[in-house]
Amino acid sequence: MMKKTLAVSFVLVIILTVLHADVYARYNYTSSVSSALTISGKTAYCNSRATGMSMVTKIAGVQYLQKKGLFGLWSTVENGTWTKTVNTNLIEMNNNQKSNLESGTYRVRTVFTVYSGNNSEEVEKISSEATVQ
Repeated sequence: MMKKTLAVSFVLVIILTVLHADVYARYNYTSSVSSALTISGKTAYCNSRATGMSMVTKIAGVQYLQKKGLFGLWSTVENGTWTKTVNTNLIEMNNNQKSNLESGTYRVRTVFTVYSGNNSEEVEKISSEATVQ
């Protein structure tokens, strides 16, 4: 019984180690990203943030306010795209808003392009869904 418990424990440790390594090996230049949507009445507030590692020289972000349509497909709301570029390793895109939203389910999809010199990587972050009644 003790050998079986040790074998199972060993396998779990290996699995967790592999999963942990995969999470941290996912990005070369990006240490964290976030994307959040808050809806107040019929107004959406889109907030996104990305932090690059110390070697990052520039980050470009594009926020897309999207509405869920037929068959669960997402489409970008008219005038619901915002862009920003910074020459540092931190970008914050706050208080971009869209008023007079129709009833439905929304999310914010943010795509960051994170640069380290001539190299770059693209990182996507999607917010939780929010509903307009």
